[in-house]
Amino acid sequence: MKEYNKVLRFLILALGLCFGWFILYDLWLSGFDDWLTSKVVYLSVGFLNLIGYNAEARNIMIQIDGKDTVYVYHACNGMVLMALFVGFIIAFPGPPLKKLLFIPAGLFVINLLNVIRVAALAVNAHYSNHTLDFNHKYTFTIIVYAAIFGLWMLWVKKYSNLGKHVNTQAVPVQAS
Repeated sequence: MKEYNKVLRFLILALGLCFGWFILYDLWLSGFDDWLTSKVVYLSVGFLNLIGYNAEARNIMIQIDGKDTVYVYHACNGMVLMALFVGFIIAFPGPPLKKLLFIPAGLFVINLLNVIRVAALAVNAHYSNHTLDFNHKYTFTIIVYAAIFGLWMLWVKKYSNLGKHVNTQAVPVQAS
């Protein structure tokens, strides 16, 4: 019964955080979208230039060699992914100090991944525009969500103290 209480606590806290996110977003964070989108664009352009491309930003458009490649809209700035990550870490049991350290590290990883994703999509559009839609919808979505899932599993198994109590070894079964 105690295990069900933990699950119920997690679900109630996660739903509460989700509801709080929508309120917080409508009241305050929606203005943060423009800034975050701009940062993703400029960091992606900087990354592209660092690895040898001739890239520049035109507002929310990334150009390579003067050719328009991708627009970065608010839905692509990673804010929802960051909220999802933070909500899970807050809702899942674990020491508060470890959460205070793990959340910024995870947000850094998510932002870095998003910048690389946007830069890769710009290169994809530059060389093979006909595959852009597929890679945007599927390839990079799977990669980014898998990375976030990996961060969650890292939290659960290494930092939450819950993973230390889970026996991951197989129990031998005796034949009759």
